[in-house]
Amino acid sequence: MTPKDKQNYNRMREALIRITKYQTPDKMRKDSEKDWGVSFDEAIEMAYENIQQEAKLAVKGVRMIS
Repeated sequence: MTPKDKQNYNRMREALIRITKYQTPDKMRKDSEKDWGVSFDEAIEMAYENIQQEAKLAVKGVRMIS
């Protein structure tokens, strides 16, 4: 594994770890108004967009292995 491969792997791993720390839907349902001042539906939408952004940044510049 090259140094670049290791860097890419670690970046993707760190993104997955960050995603696992997102609140559960049950917790969001209960606390979204208090924590962020938005409805549960809006909080879920924002979390989904954040997960997509995390993934996009994690794979940026990573080439597929064939």
